[in-house]
Amino acid sequence: MTITRFIPPYLPKKETYVPTHPDLFLIQFGSEEDYSSCLITERSFHKGEVLCPIINTLPGIKKYSSVQVLPDPPISPDQDPSKPRHIELQSDLLYVNHSCDPNVAFEVPASGDWKVRALKDIKKGEILTFAYFSTEWDMDQPFRCLCGSPRCLGEIKGAKHIAPEVLAKYQVNDHILALKQHQTSSSAPVKAKAFGAPAVSQTSVAV
Repeated sequence: MTITRFIPPYLPKKETYVPTHPDLFLIQFGSEEDYSSCLITERSFHKGEVLCPIINTLPGIKKYSSVQVLPDPPISPDQDPSKPRHIELQSDLLYVNHSCDPNVAFEVPASGDWKVRALKDIKKGEILTFAYFSTEWDMDQPFRCLCGSPRCLGEIKGAKHIAPEVLAKYQVNDHILALKQHQTSSSAPVKAKAFGAPAVSQTSVAV
């Protein structure tokens, strides 16, 4: 049986690469085999600053390149099944790699006002990273993290596989908080950091 490798809709080649955000960041190409390409900043950003909106996306399914934006599987019968649970990026944002100590967040609220925000001051020339489990519940392609951070969680499989007390140390999206609350089946709300705010409790998400 032939296994066909999934190819994301946006996958530029080094020889013909045209940056999608030339004043903000550029792809540094590495080996396709070990996913070593990354995204390098073209200017500095302050903590809390929005780097760019997340736009021109395509509806997707759970793949290594997709970003989850709603609970998957759905956790209530009134959720609209026509809404995509995952999206595919059609920009250089595809090359923001994972770190357990990330410098940006992908904010993907149910409202659709999606953006990338700096979690700390970022210098020109830095590699952009975000915590994959801040958007991904149960990843299509788990991997062993090599971020080297003291906060490194080792194997990254998605928020489903992270204890609530560990997840509470990170800023994660509402759909992840809702899924963790559903998973724990607890009346006590799951605590986590809201984007740009101190730790808060989350018990529901509008989807």
